[in-house]
Amino acid sequence: MAYGINSPFGLRTYGHLISGVDDIKINSNYTISGNSFSLNKGDPVIYVPQNAQYGVVANGYQGKQSEIMLYNPVVTSAAAGNATTVVGANAAAGQPIVGVFQGCEYYTPNGTWVSQEYWQAGTATNGKPVTALICDDPYVVYDIQLSCYTGALFGALTQFVLLPCLQIQDGTWPDTGGPNNTPTIVNSRVIGSNITLMTGSNVGAAAGVNTTATMTGITSWQNGAAAVAGYKNNPLLANQGNAALGGNPWGVSTFYACPSLAFTNANPLVTNGSNDYSQLPAAAGNLRVLGFTPDPKNVPATYGQPTNVATAGNYFNTPFLNVLVTINNHANKPGNVGVTVA
Repeated sequence: MAYGINSPFGLRTYGHLISGVDDIKINSNYTISGNSFSLNKGDPVIYVPQNAQYGVVANGYQGKQSEIMLYNPVVTSAAAGNATTVVGANAAAGQPIVGVFQGCEYYTPNGTWVSQEYWQAGTATNGKPVTALICDDPYVVYDIQLSCYTGALFGALTQFVLLPCLQIQDGTWPDTGGPNNTPTIVNSRVIGSNITLMTGSNVGAAAGVNTTATMTGITSWQNGAAAVAGYKNNPLLANQGNAALGGNPWGVSTFYACPSLAFTNANPLVTNGSNDYSQLPAAAGNLRVLGFTPDPKNVPATYGQPTNVATAGNYFNTPFLNVLVTINNHANKPGNVGVTVA
């Protein structure tokens, strides 16, 4: 991986809140739903939430082991003054995360046993359930990269609007804001804040709520600024394994921690950040930030915002740094609401 370069890798086990690294266990008591998207090491997973997917036919519920599928966040942009929502596809709001995918085991049609760090949806098997290896301990600490999901200037889909980093805002910049609030220091994303799990990239493309279009590529975040190496579009799930389309290789997650989704719908140039997501764990605050990952390379760059290379960087304006997090809405954490089957 490369610190300071846009290269998400998902949730990577780092430590434990209660005990040591040696106590991080992987649970094999899970099967992959036939309705799941492809899975890669580092992807968050949820229990199958749809009643129709629990049928005993068409690769449905096997009745013996917990059945999981990819947590696939869907962003619904909101009008100014309303919170943008993040809900897992086919899941209820606040659906708990079961854990993090580490790999799978299955038999091919000719009886060959396969063990690997990804599951490609549609792979032929011998008809037996595909065993999923899941890190499902709610107290594991994960390493994850910071990045952004939304934000190109309207008509210029090659530029970030929001800084892909934790953000201390002072009412002018970075201007993330919060639901129903103008940007102030109390709406900053800092150590101890809740932030959301995200994958891929979209941006409001026209006037009105719920309008999005995939960004073709990101090279910088300020109009007229020179491109900065490593500021590329986030890899999309649909391009997994296809390097020519900018996809991550199989086995490497596309998930990252997204500090903000604030942008306006008519023109996604942030003005007051008043449609950012709610940081509540039951809403979009999946992750709790514990601190920056201790690594000699995970430090502020010689520049902060690349529009002004003479400015020394700090932890809150240097892009694509890594942070340590825990999962807030974990299915196995005491007190959390269990799976809701629709």
